[in-house]
Amino acid sequence: MDILKRPMFFAALTCCVAAAISLFVNLLAFVVIAIALIMLATAIFYKKYKYITVASAIVIFALSLYFQFNHIDNINRYDNQKIDGRFLVVSEPEAYENFNTVTLKVEGNSILPQNTKYFVFDYKQTELKMGNIVDATIKLSAIDRYDEYRLYDYSNGIYATASVVALEKSGDSNGFYKIAGNIRAYAKETVSSLFSGDTAGLLVALTTGDKTLLSDEFSENVKTTGISHIIVVSGMHLSIIMMAIFWCVDRMFYNKYIRSLLSVAAVVLISAVCGFTMSISRAGVMFVIAGLAPVFNRENDSLSSLLTAVTAVLIGAPFTIFNVSFQLSVLSTLAIIWAVPFYYRVITERFNISSKIVKTLLSTVLCSVFAIIFTLPVTIKIFGYVSIISPITNLVISYPVMIALILNIVVLIISVIPIVKILGELLLWIAGLCSRFIVLLINTLAELPVTVAVLPQSAFLWSLLVIAAVIGYMYYYEFKKKRSDLNANSV
Repeated sequence: MDILKRPMFFAALTCCVAAAISLFVNLLAFVVIAIALIMLATAIFYKKYKYITVASAIVIFALSLYFQFNHIDNINRYDNQKIDGRFLVVSEPEAYENFNTVTLKVEGNSILPQNTKYFVFDYKQTELKMGNIVDATIKLSAIDRYDEYRLYDYSNGIYATASVVALEKSGDSNGFYKIAGNIRAYAKETVSSLFSGDTAGLLVALTTGDKTLLSDEFSENVKTTGISHIIVVSGMHLSIIMMAIFWCVDRMFYNKYIRSLLSVAAVVLISAVCGFTMSISRAGVMFVIAGLAPVFNRENDSLSSLLTAVTAVLIGAPFTIFNVSFQLSVLSTLAIIWAVPFYYRVITERFNISSKIVKTLLSTVLCSVFAIIFTLPVTIKIFGYVSIISPITNLVISYPVMIALILNIVVLIISVIPIVKILGELLLWIAGLCSRFIVLLINTLAELPVTVAVLPQSAFLWSLLVIAAVIGYMYYYEFKKKRSDLNANSV
């Protein structure tokens, strides 16, 4: 699984670097366009078809980068001005003591760029739901270049904040977002009907990414024990859901076109329910690629799918590169699909491991350890500490999390059928037991005398060296093996 042999590696790497630097050097977008066009012309002239795809992706990314800066310039012109328009509610409002916050997307009748999003403070505390279309007057506040939340906002596609001057529901709604919002509310209501507190909050967070029911204390304990990823719906959650869908589809009938269509539709709907977060978007693109592969009679390659997904997400939203959830999601996935299979194979071969139980345990441990190693630079840079007990916590809760998530999804599907309502309550009760166990374990481990190691910023460089050593050994081992095979053949 040599990553350097994947053409999309160069596209993904170029997009990541260009997006990161361009926010500080705006002219870089034009440089990237020029270089990519030269690459594209060269690839076409020499008929290097795989590089035509790479160069085309970089050209499209560079154009997207240019248009993003154009949107930002247009928005900044209306700083401190009152803007009228029609907007779509694309997130569930969050209530605070004196105001609500909600994300609105331009739907029409506005001088603002179409489809741009704004983080809005509603001091009138209007009762809104995801999917509502509203007519509003908002007072815009451009995000200053030196604003401490600039990278966070840009990474979520937010280029300005605003406050509501006047807001009225139009009576219209967006059907897709309304369905996603109803599913999200239905999941929350179903779980809350049987459980409360962090038990309910964890089940809801696992399924929809909604963390509003979680207590501040438990949320802090989740960070301390190093398992924040379990309440951020991403690849792990989506893979479980998609495996269940594929299992059902493959047993009812098999048609590669219907299977692909259902998988794409399911990914889009699940991503909407979870709020189109950057981590779920990355995972979603990977599953769309996997779902479409059979249509074109291609085998799905997880590593190439990841690189393509990164490129696609950055084309759609270049500043996603600054999103911490996206960074952690990509790096941990890269570790699991690239480094883990290599070290798993080396260890099982060297120690002649044949037991399925030992192999399963080894795979789980390696996934946890290498995910931690590959995400260390981000963890150290952002949080300044690492969880010492994270590998143990991940190992113990991996199966309870999986069981709770699967059962909760099954319950949400079958509970709409009256005849099986009792079965649904039984399954939800079992899911609740798993959730209680996870909550109890996390709270108990968080009370240990030593749970995290606070590291200096110099540890960031050491973490990069550790990753370099892990990758370096992979290439050294393969080089050594090839040379050994070559010597054997020559003899």
